[in-house]
Amino acid sequence: MEISAFPFPYLQDDECSHFLGLFHDMDSPPSDFGFEGFGNDNTKKRPRKEDEEEEAGAVNGGSSNKPAFGDILATLLLLDEEAKHQQEQWDFESNREKSLFEANHREKVRAMDGYYNQLQGHYNTDVTPPKRARRSAVAAVVAAVASGEEATAAPVQATDIASGSGTSHRRLWVKERTTDWWDRVSSPDFPEEEFRREFRMSKSTFNLICDELDATVTKKNTMLRDAIPAPKRVGVCVWRLATGAPLRHVSERFGLGISTCHKLVIEVCRAIYDVLMPKYLRWPSDSEIRSTKEKFESVHKIPDVVGSIYTTHIPIIAPKVHVAAYFNKRHTERNQKTSYSITVQGVVNAEGIFTDVCIGNPGSLTDDQILEKSSLARQRAARGMLRDGWVVGNAGFPLTDWLLVPYARQNLTWTQHGFNENIGGIQKIAVEAFERLKGRWACLQKRTEVKLQDLPYVLGACCVLHNICEMRNEEMAPEIKFDVFDDVTVPENNIRSATASNKRDQISHNLLHRGLAGTRTL
Repeated sequence: MEISAFPFPYLQDDECSHFLGLFHDMDSPPSDFGFEGFGNDNTKKRPRKEDEEEEAGAVNGGSSNKPAFGDILATLLLLDEEAKHQQEQWDFESNREKSLFEANHREKVRAMDGYYNQLQGHYNTDVTPPKRARRSAVAAVVAAVASGEEATAAPVQATDIASGSGTSHRRLWVKERTTDWWDRVSSPDFPEEEFRREFRMSKSTFNLICDELDATVTKKNTMLRDAIPAPKRVGVCVWRLATGAPLRHVSERFGLGISTCHKLVIEVCRAIYDVLMPKYLRWPSDSEIRSTKEKFESVHKIPDVVGSIYTTHIPIIAPKVHVAAYFNKRHTERNQKTSYSITVQGVVNAEGIFTDVCIGNPGSLTDDQILEKSSLARQRAARGMLRDGWVVGNAGFPLTDWLLVPYARQNLTWTQHGFNENIGGIQKIAVEAFERLKGRWACLQKRTEVKLQDLPYVLGACCVLHNICEMRNEEMAPEIKFDVFDDVTVPENNIRSATASNKRDQISHNLLHRGLAGTRTL
């Protein structure tokens, strides 16, 4: 490529003459620099041919170097202009892409707001749309996202935080569940008989329990959703205990998730165990003990009886640990099916109200072994609290200074038959109390899936609710009656006290000779 000596026609000679002069001055060093006498060397060297040519060119005015310097300057100016032009082009393209991106973003935001308003109005209507309409709305949102009209699907549920209204709308990902049944049951117009059939108690008793547990089970509302009201929490627990229905049925009735229902049952049972048990299931006071003795003696003619004790088994699923301890051999032989159980041992007064319970011992233990582990024997009897009274049990318990049991040997005398008959009447009160307990709370009739660590709270809650219903004279329907059958194993050493044996003989003698024994033995 040929480059002229002056390639820029739009520049004048005077405009770039200072550049040429600068390069021209660089060819000849200044004369006063002082190299002439350097080193005091008078010897003159013969100039080379190349030096002679350069001097000749300099004499001719430097016409051969000027074109070279002009070419360099022209190249530098061309590169500078090309770089400026390329930078301007890049800036233009960047601004254009930025404007297109912002316009596209505004369009997507506008489309998203439109679909959000449409879905919000759709789900805020009083009448729930049919399932097909809901599916079509969801399909429209998905199609909009797929076609690029919307960047993200707008949630249907939102909380109006800025306005402070606290109104929550249904989210698209929340499964819709109907609460029509609970709304109808909790209304004041719901019939009393139907409510009693569902919850095994009257509305007034249910409201009493809700008031007692309100401070314990009530939760605070959050930004995401409102908390479940306390009456509904108590209702989930009571209905589950009363019917023994699977958790999926509880979920369908109350419009809650299955895991939520299970969590509510355990929480409310713990609240009943911690809050209501000290108030409604406790050992009687001295005045109450005197009243109980009078009631037992007036009906069954045996003095100083403070309660009747009985042990029942609750079937459970085979546990993961200590399986042999919970294996119930007697139930397995009777039912011809491998059975595992946990025990509930309780003392009731003359009205069938529990005054002491021992819950959670493995089903392989006998009645006397469970008694030895209970607080009744370790604390109350050891402290002398039962010194002036009797607790009546069946033949599965031993005879002690405070525990009165029937004669277990064969070939009984008339006196001993009469005593056993009167003891059986007192023992029947405890058996009937456990029958009402299992009949009223059907969850105790079949194998439960509750974990072993949570099961004592559930069983304790059932006993407390039983006491509340008995204190308020709640009637049971005949169709929910349940027959309790537990095998009795007579202990090897069934007489633990000679003094108690003599007192039992004296009581039986008085029953017969004073005409207080049962008529069937005469």
